[in-house]
Amino acid sequence: MKVKKILLWVGLMVIGGVAGFSVNNATVARFNIINSTCSVLNVAVDNHLLAPDQVRTLGQLTAQKLQNSLVISAFRLDQQQINAASAGSNCSQFMAGISEKSG
Repeated sequence: MKVKKILLWVGLMVIGGVAGFSVNNATVARFNIINSTCSVLNVAVDNHLLAPDQVRTLGQLTAQKLQNSLVISAFRLDQQQINAASAGSNCSQFMAGISEKSG
């Protein structure tokens, strides 16, 4: 009986670990990727290393370079979100650039 309880607990811990990893991968990791990239973009624009009108193009070039990587998938927007991307937001423009279908 004691062995069954131990096996049950081990099984539950494995299931919990897999579920936790999946949730982290889908939410927290995505937020961290977006947050750090947007911070770098804003610093580059604020320090005149990158013009605001170049941010969307940078997103397009980044998508071409990284193609279908996990990092790029964090930035993908649907067409409605692309259309609604704020012109004044470097992050929105970068994400819209990544998400646009290339020629």
